[in-house]
Amino acid sequence: MDINKIRDFNQKILAVFGILAIILITVTIIWIITEYVQNFSGNDYVNPEIVSNEKAQENLDNNIRTHQVSFEEIQLADTINNIYLIPVSQSALQLEEFISKKDKVSQGILGLMDTFGRYPGFYYGHQSYNNILIFDATNKTIQKLFDQRISINRISLEQINGKSYALIAATNKDTNKDNLLNKEDSKTLYILDLKQSELNMINSENTDFVDYTVIQANEQLIIKYGLDKDKNGIYTWDEPMIMKSYFIKSHKLENFISPELVNDLQNTLDGQK
Repeated sequence: MDINKIRDFNQKILAVFGILAIILITVTIIWIITEYVQNFSGNDYVNPEIVSNEKAQENLDNNIRTHQVSFEEIQLADTINNIYLIPVSQSALQLEEFISKKDKVSQGILGLMDTFGRYPGFYYGHQSYNNILIFDATNKTIQKLFDQRISINRISLEQINGKSYALIAATNKDTNKDNLLNKEDSKTLYILDLKQSELNMINSENTDFVDYTVIQANEQLIIKYGLDKDKNGIYTWDEPMIMKSYFIKSHKLENFISPELVNDLQNTLDGQK
């Protein structure tokens, strides 16, 4: 047998095994990194979203509970009046629980789901809270803000003309019919006077709340809405945005840009001028 051929053959075998070893090591390293990111990255964790009212009723009819209320955060919202906000979160049950008749009669918790992140000055949730508790540390009282099922997507804390407010974006209708209440549904903006515990809904028909700007001097909000032009219950980013003005003292919502100016701008865009 030719010794040179045997040596060449052995070298090829070693090269093949070397390549296979490199591939195996690479795959192992990628797997370890992936597992580490999934297990230790807090930013990847999201809680379940709120199911629609119709789905919640279906679960209730079947005596099923899939989630449990959870309290994970407390935030000082009004320093002067010593008022805190506690967003209501939840955890998903690994196994569905049976709701007893006693729980059912007493309106036991069901289908209440939430997630949230925290940034300086405000909370922001990529899915939703299911309620907010107001803790008055001076009087040692805790009360809930909403009586109905609701999905809260954003809680912003604002100081406007020396007064403390919470601006809350929320929805209670499954407008896109996906059996969930979340940020994909049309949202409404609420304003909460923290000292007075007074909640007002800023109602704008056929729109989806997007963002707002505070005008301190006028105690005014300039609110940006997405217009659901085709009225299908879903605002998409290829539909127009509009701006409305809300005055906190009078609770009055009106057009920020006059219809006449809007028409003038549209005519210019259309080439009529």
